[in-house]
Amino acid sequence: MTMKTRQIGPCFAAEVDGVDITKPLSPDDVVAIHAGMDEYAVLVFHDQPLTDEQQLVFTKSLGELEHSVGASLRAPEEYRLPTTFADVSNLDKNNTPYARDDRRRLFAIGNRLWHSDSSFKVVPAKYSLLHARAIPSKGGKTAFADMRAAYDAPDEETRKEIEDLI
Repeated sequence: MTMKTRQIGPCFAAEVDGVDITKPLSPDDVVAIHAGMDEYAVLVFHDQPLTDEQQLVFTKSLGELEHSVGASLRAPEEYRLPTTFADVSNLDKNNTPYARDDRRRLFAIGNRLWHSDSSFKVVPAKYSLLHARAIPSKGGKTAFADMRAAYDAPDEETRKEIEDLI
């Protein structure tokens, strides 16, 4: 089946059908996903429950991985997941929720606020892949901003002023 996209936002973002990301991708699927990201910046793959191993195979098919080290106030011996995943959960290495006043839980609450994954790094991440294991019955939506549109919006003078900034 050929990958199909359906735009879901007024400016960007699309839902994807026709690609099973639980299985290794064909070269054509990889090309189609990169093209979809170039066009929409956000692709949503619904109802495809992935194991960690399947997500890792999918992610590696799209390019080199950025390892997540020191991103959650956990010492290396406290990691719950391998560094191929950024753990933004409220769980400790034994899968037990952190106490309400635990500094690691409080630090992770910042992920609920506006942020940009790895954009500040010398080599920024090409993509961020988000995988929800448990979805709340109310709320819990993830919002995205099209930074391409934000960069294109100012006048030429402002764009020249900011073009070399990181």
